[in-house]
Amino acid sequence: MSLLVLHMDKFKKDAIRGIQSHNRRERESHSNPDIDYSRSVGNYDLHESASDSYAQAIQNRIDDLLMVKAVRKDAVHLCGLIVSSDKSFFTRMGKEETRRFFEEAAAYLTDFVGKENVISAMIHMDEKTPHMHFLHVPVTPDGRLSANCIYTRASLKKLQTDLPGYLQRRGFDIQRGVEQKPGAAKKHLDTREFKQQQEALDRLILESEEVARNSRQIINELEQREEELKKSLKEYERQAEEAEKILQGVQKEVETLRTKQTRLETEYTAHRKQSHEEKDELEAQLKKMKRLQAGYREFLLLPDIRSLHLDFVERKRAEQLQRQQERELQEAEARQQSEREWHIQQEPEAVPQRRHSRMR
Repeated sequence: MSLLVLHMDKFKKDAIRGIQSHNRRERESHSNPDIDYSRSVGNYDLHESASDSYAQAIQNRIDDLLMVKAVRKDAVHLCGLIVSSDKSFFTRMGKEETRRFFEEAAAYLTDFVGKENVISAMIHMDEKTPHMHFLHVPVTPDGRLSANCIYTRASLKKLQTDLPGYLQRRGFDIQRGVEQKPGAAKKHLDTREFKQQQEALDRLILESEEVARNSRQIINELEQREEELKKSLKEYERQAEEAEKILQGVQKEVETLRTKQTRLETEYTAHRKQSHEEKDELEAQLKKMKRLQAGYREFLLLPDIRSLHLDFVERKRAEQLQRQQERELQEAEARQQSEREWHIQQEPEAVPQRRHSRMR
């Protein structure tokens, strides 16, 4: 037994361009890997629109309402119904019955929302499971733009019951999907595929090529900045290590200088103590010498000693004079000896000349 997948979503004005791009495959999406673009030629739209633009078709329908009040900027401009089932359901039916299934579903939904409000009924055959995106402007029977009035909890519940009943009467073996209880997990067979479709739509609403390029550029800049920061961090760490080594060397040098200072202070204290001792000793010897000199002068002033002292002084002067005379005599004899030796050295040169003259 196959279950019907029926899901409704609401879109504001800024999401319309993305919805159109996704439905019509106007550009490849990198966010939905389930799309096989080689099979996109098999997609088809069951609704013929007078406009090539979703946004223009929606605006035309809103203008037709001739509303007194302006449409709010955050108003819902478009509602989308996804209709599908499990993959085996479509495989059993084949291509022609699959098209008829979506035609019948689109006919029922058109009656439900009003033909004048339908924008598109696009069938996607290029994904894992065939499905229809049925899009319409949410206009109430009294001509108001209000998605909340059309899709209440009760109306959605009724639609999810009535649509599979209608399809059954058209010859399709399809059952109502399991009613979702608050907080419960989905149990119909297409849960994973349906989630993929919805996630793809949500991502397409926010997708933009310009944003993607800017994001890539920002990422590249951030990665480049990260690399620069890593290099700077490594350089700072290297400098910190060098600074730490220098600091350790300085600390060792400071400790050495402190040790040397302590030693010098000890030596200075000892030297100062020794200098004081030596100074005291020198002063004591000087005082002793002065006392001796004073005693010696007093001794020389004695009458008997004075005459002896004068004789001693005269004798010393005479001895000094005699030594000087002897030194001068020795120097004179040395000069005479030097002159005689010089004459002797000169004499042999003259002797041969005298011998030669006698031979003549």
